[in-house]
Amino acid sequence: MGQDVNPPEPGIEQVAAGRLLDLVRSFVTTHVPWKPLFIGAVITGDDRMRLYFRSPERDRTYGVDVLISRTGPGLLGSLVSPAFLANEHLHQPSGDPHCDVVVDLTDY
Repeated sequence: MGQDVNPPEPGIEQVAAGRLLDLVRSFVTTHVPWKPLFIGAVITGDDRMRLYFRSPERDRTYGVDVLISRTGPGLLGSLVSPAFLANEHLHQPSGDPHCDVVVDLTDY
């Protein structure tokens, strides 16, 4: 079975949408072939969302769990590095049909 998803608290969708717009602007306007490709996101809790990235080689999809309230420049800087997402010490098995591995960055 998939992960249970509860509806977010009122207002969290607006905050998440703002953070997603920042992500999209960052990855779309400066995308180059060696960077991971941002392909989507889903809100998974009150202050949590999962971001989806394809590896530059297109052989793997990463699900990156983040806290919405902490999604800022430092996190964006780490996600644009293909080496950061490719660090297998950060990978966890995925029960999510949309990604091959999960990277938990909620403590970032």
